[in-house]
Amino acid sequence: MRLTLSLWLAAMAAAAASGAQAVRYLGQAKYLNGMKAVATHSIDDTTATVATALDVIDRCGIKATVFVNTARDPIEKLWPRLRQAIADGHEIGAHGRTHPCAWPPNEKFCREYYTDDQVVGSRDDILKNTPQPYVWSWAYPCGHCVELPGIQQIIERAGYVVARNYPDALKDEHLVPNLQTWALNRYDAGYTQVAQKQAGHAKSGLTDVARLNAKFDEVYRNGGIYHVMSHPNWLDYGPDKFYEAHLRYVGHRSDVWYVPMGPLYAYHILSEKSHVREIGKMRFAVSNDLDARIYNTSLTFEFSAPARVRVTAGGKELTEFKGGLTDRWNTQYVRREKDILLVTVVPNAIIEFQ
Repeated sequence: MRLTLSLWLAAMAAAAASGAQAVRYLGQAKYLNGMKAVATHSIDDTTATVATALDVIDRCGIKATVFVNTARDPIEKLWPRLRQAIADGHEIGAHGRTHPCAWPPNEKFCREYYTDDQVVGSRDDILKNTPQPYVWSWAYPCGHCVELPGIQQIIERAGYVVARNYPDALKDEHLVPNLQTWALNRYDAGYTQVAQKQAGHAKSGLTDVARLNAKFDEVYRNGGIYHVMSHPNWLDYGPDKFYEAHLRYVGHRSDVWYVPMGPLYAYHILSEKSHVREIGKMRFAVSNDLDARIYNTSLTFEFSAPARVRVTAGGKELTEFKGGLTDRWNTQYVRREKDILLVTVVPNAIIEFQ
């Protein structure tokens, strides 16, 4: 018995020393860096208060999609702040060039509005005036026309990855659409709830901090995607006001992925289309056939691996995630969680363990 045990221990030591069978692929993480839940934020319209809202968003550690009208004042004054927002990890989304609305909406209005000038023009204005490499997201002005046949196809043909709706404000349906995951139809994508005062054609707003926080708690508890939507002109600003109080409650959590809406949906598509295969001793290929200019987000893969293993991707050694917020969508690193090694890489790379 002693001899058998000694031989087994020797074999295990030799295997550990050589790395043989020491690394095993377990699967893909649901969210980047193995986070428990996701938080995303979107704000609408070209107004001077966009800059103020962004300052609050940054203080709270949230990442947002800023939907702007690209031919409406004061957009020229906003471009420098929007460029800074991109550098800070936010996304600029298209909200048309001029934001016309019809109350109630009608087919004639929708057909006349959804032209290349509005849909393609707003996209091109963002690319011209910012360093953002792609425009992933569209928001329907006033939430109009999304249900009309052919409108969603116009948005898709313009290259947008996702289009956010805004349900009927006349009936207060915009307050809590209650989407807690990815939308089944990404060209009619909802959100979880608004955080804004009563304004426009709506009968009500949603400013009760306890109610806002409770909905986030529900989504967080279920490991879902929390998406809060606001209009910067319909907010009160200050540390003690409802907007900042709610974002502060949502932000700065070590187990939440903070990401704008467009990259979040690009991540979802990329995760469904990417494949991992073992191609040699402790070597794995991560591949897909998507356009890397559009789908440039990282993915996280789970491995069983020795404690002191060295990991490279594309020939470059990955550093260890040192803690803090998971708030970027295209970086690379490794993180150990108990017995699992989480490897976050940009796909179409070779992962090697040494």
